[in-house]
Amino acid sequence: MKRSRLAKKTLAKHLFIIFAATLASGTALAKSDNGGDQMPKPVLEQYNQGVAFFKAGDLDKALAAFKAVVLSVPSDPMAHLSLAAVLHQHGDIDDAILEYRRAIAIRPYDAFACESLGDLLQTRGETEDAIAEFREALRLRPDVPLLHLNLGIALRVAGKRDEAIEELKKVLASYPDQLRARSQLAAAYQDRGDFQAAKEEYQRIIAREPGNFSIQYNLANCLLGLKDYGGASQAFIRANEIDDRVPDSHALLATALAASGDSQRAIGELNKAITLKADRSEWHAQLGDLYAKVKDYPNAIASYRQAQTLNPKDLESTYNLGYVLQLTGDLNAAETAYSQTLNLNPNYTNAHYNLGIIKEKQGDLARAEGEFRAVLAQNPNDGQAMINLGRTYYLKGDLTQAANCYRQGLSLDPNDPAAFLELGNCLLKMKDLAGARSALESAYAIAPFDKGVLLSLADLDTGEGNPAQGEVLLKQLVAKNPNDVEVLNRLAENLNQQNKLQEAVEAYQRIVQLSPSSASAYNDLGMALQRSNDLAAASSQYRKALELNPKLFDAQLNLGNIYLGQRDFVNASQAYRAALAINSADA
Repeated sequence: MKRSRLAKKTLAKHLFIIFAATLASGTALAKSDNGGDQMPKPVLEQYNQGVAFFKAGDLDKALAAFKAVVLSVPSDPMAHLSLAAVLHQHGDIDDAILEYRRAIAIRPYDAFACESLGDLLQTRGETEDAIAEFREALRLRPDVPLLHLNLGIALRVAGKRDEAIEELKKVLASYPDQLRARSQLAAAYQDRGDFQAAKEEYQRIIAREPGNFSIQYNLANCLLGLKDYGGASQAFIRANEIDDRVPDSHALLATALAASGDSQRAIGELNKAITLKADRSEWHAQLGDLYAKVKDYPNAIASYRQAQTLNPKDLESTYNLGYVLQLTGDLNAAETAYSQTLNLNPNYTNAHYNLGIIKEKQGDLARAEGEFRAVLAQNPNDGQAMINLGRTYYLKGDLTQAANCYRQGLSLDPNDPAAFLELGNCLLKMKDLAGARSALESAYAIAPFDKGVLLSLADLDTGEGNPAQGEVLLKQLVAKNPNDVEVLNRLAENLNQQNKLQEAVEAYQRIVQLSPSSASAYNDLGMALQRSNDLAAASSQYRKALELNPKLFDAQLNLGNIYLGQRDFVNASQAYRAALAINSADA
């Protein structure tokens, strides 16, 4: 017969009770159940030898002695029980089970034999058969509360949590200090998801055994399940004080700390877990998430890459790697990561979406369009994908398609001011001023201080022949940021258009103050002064522009125009020749 060879270990207490009772009470002197005589003297002596060998720890000799006894008195149930006990201790589980079954067949009312058989069946993974034996033991001896313990444990292993809880409660009703029963009850509550009840049981055990790592660890897990992240953190810290060598405890402490918002300490605990056990890809992935959260992108990238190395099929790490690479501007590497993500799952819409963004930035508009369409094929109601498809058409110059996509996207996601702004700019280019007005006012309603929105509205006002209203918007922007050169330029142009020449000059003077090394700024100021008929000051500004950039064509041309207006043909001729030397193709 094939035997299961187990490492030698101490038997459960009830086995020792049965065997000790068998040996100490002179069971060998008892008559067999069929009314036979006591063991013959030579057999009794051999039996007692087995007892002595067992007490001395010599299991091989004890085994030989009891086998001989069974051969001599095959109908004595206690002989079979004694042999079964030694076989169990010896690790011969299959043979031990056979001997218990033989003893029970001879004496079917032996509750403790049923209990011992159930224990062995449970050891071998035959849980349902074990439950049947434990129930039979209780049927035979309902007056022994401890017999509920193994039944409760087996029911818990079988996933019958409610029944397990009832059995374990019966043990504790008689023996409140039975910590094994209480720990199993707590575990059954935990299995069932009743973390509050489990927590209370674990706390009762810790009051008795404050140094018990397993109970402290399980308590911490319950607190984590209850979303008591502060309490869970403290419980895991206590568990780690008891035993600092358990990697899972550090990793779960990291989870609790991260949920509490303490990302830096969480990073430290995950690194401890990884130091103890470096092959858990999910910990490297979690570490990558934490590094990304604190914007330590180099370490985030390294952690995600390690997670990928350990588990090449880790979809989330592969995607997150791409996302961080995209954030840091490494678009080529991000594209590779997203492509790997799509190899693992072709329907991963976020990878398609971000890949579309990358291809859009790289100018590969056909590929960008394909990626956004892949998103929409899976989710036609993805407003952002539709908006980005519109942006792709806008960049391609297909304004009609762009406007249609923007409108459809905004019908799905109506709170995107940038999309309304882009739609407005698209319609401005199409000369649809009424549509542009509607779009830009929608953008303004969502983001009333957005620079791009106000600039486009000012352009629209000018396009509609109302530059004064545009001036109001531009001055709002200047008031908010008086050093924004772009806005000052737009304001100066607006003022020029309204023939508010002095204000335009003042705006250009402010631009020159902010950009004293900009030749174009001096040229623009010169043009404003020239319009104001301050030709001497204008000439001075053009010369300053040419000192900064001798190849500035506009400044040379403008200077020539002033000389020509003054009928200074010699200097005008020189200025125009210098301009033609810069740009000989100017008609």
